[in-house]
Amino acid sequence: MRIFYAATLIFAFAFSTMFAQPKLEIEGGTTYDWGKVTPEESPLKASIKLHNKGDKTLEIKRVKPGCGCTTAPLDTNIIAPGKFATLDVTLNVSTYDGPVTKSISIFTNEEVEKTTLMIKANVMRPITVFPKFLSFPKLFVNEESVGKVVITNNTDKPVKVTGVDVSARVIAGATDGDAIMKVNVKVGDVLNPKVPYTVEATLMPKSTGRLSSSVKITTDSKESGLIEISGWGNIVDPKEEPKTGQNR
Repeated sequence: MRIFYAATLIFAFAFSTMFAQPKLEIEGGTTYDWGKVTPEESPLKASIKLHNKGDKTLEIKRVKPGCGCTTAPLDTNIIAPGKFATLDVTLNVSTYDGPVTKSISIFTNEEVEKTTLMIKANVMRPITVFPKFLSFPKLFVNEESVGKVVITNNTDKPVKVTGVDVSARVIAGATDGDAIMKVNVKVGDVLNPKVPYTVEATLMPKSTGRLSSSVKITTDSKESGLIEISGWGNIVDPKEEPKTGQNR
C-alpha cells in the first residue's frame, strides 16, 4: 500500500511538473492611461507590476518599446510563481498635442510569447497652433504671398497679446538679406477661449533664395507666454519661370 501511495505521489508530482506553465498578468490590465496631461508634465512616468500567476518561473526575454519617445527598463527578468517584477515606463510627450498612444511589446517564455502593453495620454496644450508652421504658396520676387495659421486658446480665460515680433530672411540665395513680412496680429488683441484666431502673414520677397521666417507672439498667459510660429519657402524669379504649363 505504501508503495502504491508513493508511486501515486511521484506520478502526481511528475504530472504537475510536466504541465506547469508561467502566466504573465499585468497589474491594471494591458492598457495604462495617464489621462489628461500638459507638455510641462513630460516625461510621464509609471511603475507597472508584471505578475507571474502561473506555477512555473516566468522569464521576460525582451521588452521592446514601440518608439524612441518611450523607455521601459525592468528591475528583473526572472519572476518566480506568485512574485512580480516592476516595469518603469517613461513617455516623452513634450512635442505632442492631443491623444497619444504607444505600445510596449513584452516577450516571455509563455506559449504565446508576446504580450502588448498599450500606454496612452491626452496632451492638452493651453494654446495650439494649426498647422504648426506657416506655409506659403510658391513665392515670387516682388509679389505678395499670404500664409495662414489658426491659434486656439484652449483655456477658460481670455489671453491678451502683449507683444509681436516678426522676422523674415532670405538665405542660400544670390544675395542674403531681409524680406518684408507683415502680420495682422496687434498688441492688445484678445484670444478668447475656444474661439479660433487666424494669423495672416503677408510676405514680399525681394530676392530669390530660401525663406526663413518667424512670428513670435507674447501673451499675458502664465501657461503659454510665448507663441512661436516658423515658416519656410522657396523664392524664385517670375521671369525665369517657364511660360508653358505654369500654374501660378
